[in-house]
Amino acid sequence: MNRPLTLATLGALLPGAAFAHAFDTGRDAYGLFLEGTGVILATPALLLPLAALGVALALWKSEGMLAAWPALLIGMLAGFALAPLVPPTAALVPLAFGLVIGVLSALFPLERIAPAIPILAGLMGLAVIAAALEGHGFGEIGVLIRAGIFFAANAVVAVVAGAVRWITEHWPGEVTRIGGRIAASWLAAILVLYLAFAMAA
Repeated sequence: MNRPLTLATLGALLPGAAFAHAFDTGRDAYGLFLEGTGVILATPALLLPLAALGVALALWKSEGMLAAWPALLIGMLAGFALAPLVPPTAALVPLAFGLVIGVLSALFPLERIAPAIPILAGLMGLAVIAAALEGHGFGEIGVLIRAGIFFAANAVVAVVAGAVRWITEHWPGEVTRIGGRIAASWLAAILVLYLAFAMAA
């Protein structure tokens, strides 16, 4: 790999300071909804932990997403309620939860900690939504932007979990599960780097 490409890659991984998201209130309804989805989809500190959760739910059991979804939804609703109260350091919490979930998925059979999986999903939902809206009061963000954030966060977990489940069902066997654990370990490694850079910043 040449030096400019290496520097560009490292630069892309370096997060900036954790500032609250600035929202544009002058858009139409569809634009506001898309802006909400963009908060999740364009923020690696939120996207990567949700992806780690999706992998974990699929490795846990085939219906892991459906089993943990109620807890995830409750956590997200709690995140909307608590977001105005959280400090700026809340931006680091999803990264930490994602790291824990990624490490557990990579190293341990999740069936052994089955009761904890929905709890972790709920905590992840709370952390992601609170971090996405950190710094904004109850009346500052419209319903459509909140709906976009809510939709995108759920969609990321569901799509990743669905993709891993589809792969494991079409190519069953231990090799496929090992591949899922490798994916979880890669996500955990990326989250370690991202968390380290964020804390340094």
